[in-house]
Amino acid sequence: MRALAALIRIGLVAAIAACTSSCSSAPGVPAAQRERLAVIRDTAAGMGITSAALIAGIAVSETHLAHCWSEATYACMGPDSPACGGPVIAGSADGPCAAMQGGLGLFQLDAGTWADTLARYGDAILTVEGNTAQAVSFAIDQVVRDIPGATGWIAAADWINGVPLAAGDPVMAQWAQLLACRYNGCCAASALCAQRAADYRDHALEVYRELGDAFWRTSDRCAALPADGVIDERTACYLAGGDPRSWHAEAAGHGGSRDWAPTGGPSFARWILRLPAAGRYRVEVYAAGGEAMASYRVVHGGPDGAVIDAIAVDQAAATGFVALGDFEFAASGDERVELAAADSPGAPGQKLVFDAIRVTVSDARGMLAP
Repeated sequence: MRALAALIRIGLVAAIAACTSSCSSAPGVPAAQRERLAVIRDTAAGMGITSAALIAGIAVSETHLAHCWSEATYACMGPDSPACGGPVIAGSADGPCAAMQGGLGLFQLDAGTWADTLARYGDAILTVEGNTAQAVSFAIDQVVRDIPGATGWIAAADWINGVPLAAGDPVMAQWAQLLACRYNGCCAASALCAQRAADYRDHALEVYRELGDAFWRTSDRCAALPADGVIDERTACYLAGGDPRSWHAEAAGHGGSRDWAPTGGPSFARWILRLPAAGRYRVEVYAAGGEAMASYRVVHGGPDGAVIDAIAVDQAAATGFVALGDFEFAASGDERVELAAADSPGAPGQKLVFDAIRVTVSDARGMLAP
């Protein structure tokens, strides 16, 4: 089996210029490649995938981790990318480059012509983060489609996270065959399709072994409630799911940033609560800047077991933090606050903001403790 460093082409510079001499690297893995794999790892983790080596294996199989044409000049020159300072890599197997068709970027996302692909997935796929997010979303959609019991985003992510990183495991074989069929279009019981499935499997195992468990482990990245009780969007204890095209970011809200998505769409978020001890806590949400009536769900464990409380907040009238209430928590590690665009009452298409929450200790009477 070839080492990762032998599989990846030299020159991944333009999209990863932020990596300086302070970037460390595992033996045999240049810092530039490690930086790109870290982007894949962190993007996947923020969408609920904690076994991101499986996602990285797709990128190695498709492009040897190249995203920009300058990194793989044997390919076609795709549309200009802000991540590259020039053209993104474009697939060359679907016809002459002048036809402007074939996959785009790190994960070779492909809906026909380049215009078709950008229309389906959005211009964000011209960045490494955006390309990765769409690859994660695509993989989750295919698991929902093909794997019994994976009936939604979270269930599909849980299934992917449970795929053993072992060459002889039947669930790993199922994952690799799914990719060969749904990602590569090779569904036949043939030697060719078996080899393509083996490539997806082996490349995932290679990147995992080359960088090690400490690099890839993100299941514990949300270790504790921050000292000030604030969990902001796009931080370690925040998970954002649904089609990446439905998500929007803007420089407003708590800390100068927030997400928003149209009501009625697939976007949802979880703020994960890793509380220091069981007890009664006040939960507040920063809801200013929206247009919609938001239906927040607080999933908590009281003395009688798990409880789900739904609280409506009019984001159009909200200013700053709004209290959802005081709740009993068991500090079980799986408690959370949820907000889903599909659950918002009212007309679809309204602006629903996803911003910070704040969790603070309250006393037995529901008053904030001094």
